[in-house]
Amino acid sequence: MQILINKIKMDKFQKEFLDKVGSDEIIEISQILDRVNKQQKLTEVIYYALLTMKGNKNMSPLLALQIAEEDWDI
Repeated sequence: MQILINKIKMDKFQKEFLDKVGSDEIIEISQILDRVNKQQKLTEVIYYALLTMKGNKNMSPLLALQIAEEDWDI
């Protein structure tokens, strides 16, 4: 039963992601990751963004990355 519930959750997540693939949000996330990678701070920024999201469950990945990018002065 738990496997079925997890599959349904994953299917919903995949659909939501695919709906956003061409969206401005995904494009901006990609641009942020490119910028921080060029500064060799990819791991630091992603880690900080994940910590930020962990502390605020309602925060979007984009906002967390924007905050982390700014905090790392990129």
